[in-house]
Amino acid sequence: MQSFSLDAMIDVQTLPPTGALIGRLDTSETERAELALRFGYLSVNALGADLRIKRAAKGAWDVRGKLHADITQACIVTGDPVSESVDFEIEERYVLASVPEDEIVVDLGDAEPLVNGCIDLGEMVAQMLALSATAWPRSEGAPDNFRAGEDGKTHPFAGLSSLKSPEK
Repeated sequence: MQSFSLDAMIDVQTLPPTGALIGRLDTSETERAELALRFGYLSVNALGADLRIKRAAKGAWDVRGKLHADITQACIVTGDPVSESVDFEIEERYVLASVPEDEIVVDLGDAEPLVNGCIDLGEMVAQMLALSATAWPRSEGAPDNFRAGEDGKTHPFAGLSSLKSPEK
């Protein structure tokens, strides 16, 4: 099993034509501190991913694996620390991005383009962490600042219902 760091760039030309490259991406304390700053977390206490990179088709490579992280964010109401353990299944496809000018450009869908012929494993793992973490963390016991009106119609256009003409 190969070991990767957060700055790992995998040149697809070095990948085996059959089989897979299996490895583990681990992060240093400094890298986790940089990610916490980047995403506005209080801390990233642990972050790692077990990855399998395999050629899927001509000009396409799949990265599959499992990400695990322990993070601490601030509660959106109180600012208190909220700890979270994140487990996320990674399923990404990377494709060659170069297209001659005379060819039709096809939407790649969910596929990511290669960057200079490389898969940026660190950036992929960082983005997966950001997508899988709770977007608006709330601490237990945080006050609920939203209160429904007496009529239960709390949406901004509730008052327009009185202007509605009666149906015939």
